[in-house]
Amino acid sequence: MSGTLLDAVLEAVRRRAAARRRMLGLARLEEHVKPDSWRRERVLTALSKPELAFVCEVKRTAPWAGVLLAEDDDPRRYAPSRLPRIGPRWQSLAAALRAGGADMLSVATGEDHFGGSLEDLRTVEFTRLPRLRRDYVLDECMVLEGSVYGADAVTLVAAVLDDATLAGLRALAREYGIAVVVEFGDERGLERALAVEPEVVAACPRDPRTLAVDRSAILRLLPRVPAGPLRAAAGGIRGIEDLRRVRAAGAQVVIVGSALSAAPDPAALLASWRDALRAAEGTPP
Repeated sequence: MSGTLLDAVLEAVRRRAAARRRMLGLARLEEHVKPDSWRRERVLTALSKPELAFVCEVKRTAPWAGVLLAEDDDPRRYAPSRLPRIGPRWQSLAAALRAGGADMLSVATGEDHFGGSLEDLRTVEFTRLPRLRRDYVLDECMVLEGSVYGADAVTLVAAVLDDATLAGLRALAREYGIAVVVEFGDERGLERALAVEPEVVAACPRDPRTLAVDRSAILRLLPRVPAGPLRAAAGGIRGIEDLRRVRAAGAQVVIVGSALSAAPDPAALLASWRDALRAAEGTPP
């Protein structure tokens, strides 16, 4: 299938990655990133809990949602920059997610279609939450460079990686103590995700080629995940009813982005979700 938005996104990711490689190649990255199992343990500690764990995403824009977070670009207040504007709204969102009870932050680092950058990983370090680099990670350098900027985990999207590449990137992450979230959208993707034994397998309801959302896919796929990896629902969450459905289907983790970013008070909304789920499950606050 050619000519889709996914093709354009992947081409942009490859072009940006190639430009970064001219400045910092694999050999140099291996000098900067030392094996450290604490990255993996930090993620597992944050997400392994009796109640539903929340991985909350910070991103500025998305092809399916438009602009989610815009800073003041008044040139009288800021010097010109090629990087996304790090301003009060960005920092406030990260702080609000922490205050609302986020267990981990997912940082969208794609530049061309998500308005992000690797530097964004560093800008949310103040939250002291584990950080996931959410991007179309395509090669070894992209696995390692995330950790240079503070990521404890990376996302691997099964739909855009062949078996050998998926296994190779997973092995590299394991060697360096980097946790892996493998996203999948169908039964075959689930089989491939399980084969590489990631820390988290994440059912995603959005078709990466058409951007169509099929929320029933999560409810169909999560019960098929065997014991072992953490089971996550990645995307398509609009409110408490969606959370209850994916929880009933077996989700231990949920990755939430646009619904919180667009909320007038993200901290209050996230806290209300957590309280409602705890009440329903009889979990102490």
